[in-house]
Amino acid sequence: MVDRRSMLGALTAGMIGTAGCLDADSDGDEIDRLEPERELWSFEADGRIPTTPAVANGRVHVGSFDRNIYALDTDRGTEQWRFETGDKVWSAPAIAGDTLLIGGVDHHVYAIGLEGGERWTVETGGEIYAPPMTAADRVYIGSNDGRLYALSSATGEIEWTSHLGGKVKSKLATLGNRGYVGSTGGDLCAVDLSNGTVQWRFGTDERILSRAAVHDDRVVFGSTDGRCYAVDRRTGDEQWRYETDSGIASSPTVRNGTVYFGNGRMRVHALDVETGEQQWRTTLRGRVNGSPNLVDGVLYVGDAGIVHALDPETGEAHWRFETGNPVNAAPTGVAYVAYVASNDGHVYALDVT
Repeated sequence: MVDRRSMLGALTAGMIGTAGCLDADSDGDEIDRLEPERELWSFEADGRIPTTPAVANGRVHVGSFDRNIYALDTDRGTEQWRFETGDKVWSAPAIAGDTLLIGGVDHHVYAIGLEGGERWTVETGGEIYAPPMTAADRVYIGSNDGRLYALSSATGEIEWTSHLGGKVKSKLATLGNRGYVGSTGGDLCAVDLSNGTVQWRFGTDERILSRAAVHDDRVVFGSTDGRCYAVDRRTGDEQWRYETDSGIASSPTVRNGTVYFGNGRMRVHALDVETGEQQWRTTLRGRVNGSPNLVDGVLYVGDAGIVHALDPETGEAHWRFETGNPVNAAPTGVAYVAYVASNDGHVYALDVT
């Protein structure tokens, strides 16, 4: 852990950017609006940290390619405990009550107490990259064996599995008794959460790698075919589609009537959720795999080594923070601090006041 906090300067007035439906492209090698002084602390693991941190009870929880799951103190980043798995950890952790849930590349789902002790573990038939979803005393998680698993949150007992036709690499989205999840087979599936029955499928031309967003009567999601889709959540009928210039592995975020997502051509897109009409588009410094996260009126998104703080109305950059490697997951914002995991093996705590 490295504590490098310094006094914050005032934010620069008169931000430069392009609003509306135009691009705010990043030109040249120089990176503007870098603010390294925002760093409060950083923690270094022995491998990449590719997923979104989970914050609860004064601790930041992450998994790493070094096979460990870490709990860090939110104030200084000091390690509180670590839990070793059998392989890399690519799945983002989820916290339900006093239990942390996470999947591993070793095929296992782990339930860990918030003090670091194992409560149960279950083996699936494939590597797990998908984050778990918890609802109604169950844990739902996808596996590379092509199945969505429903587990008892108390014991880990498998209650049902549903075969979806491709590797399930994204987190389940839910509304009521129905869940929505895609697979590398290219289908978005609506699943009855009581028994795992697939209610409908909507096919795309390539893989679905990221979580869908459920908003009112529609489900919004992206595909590596370069399109963002909106379909009726009850029937799966298409409502609109939006074409981009590269594959989409970024999960969409829907807030205040706007869909935000990134793509492989370094762009962040903002669309009207009702119509799919573009509101703005901005170009960053590298491919965008993580979901944009809107916290306290600021849109945070990571790319190939930089965290960008954007105006959600225009896409203009307020400030940026540089890490040593790609940021493939959404930052987590809690109490004016953004916790960022990077492929450089660090967790960063950034002052976002």
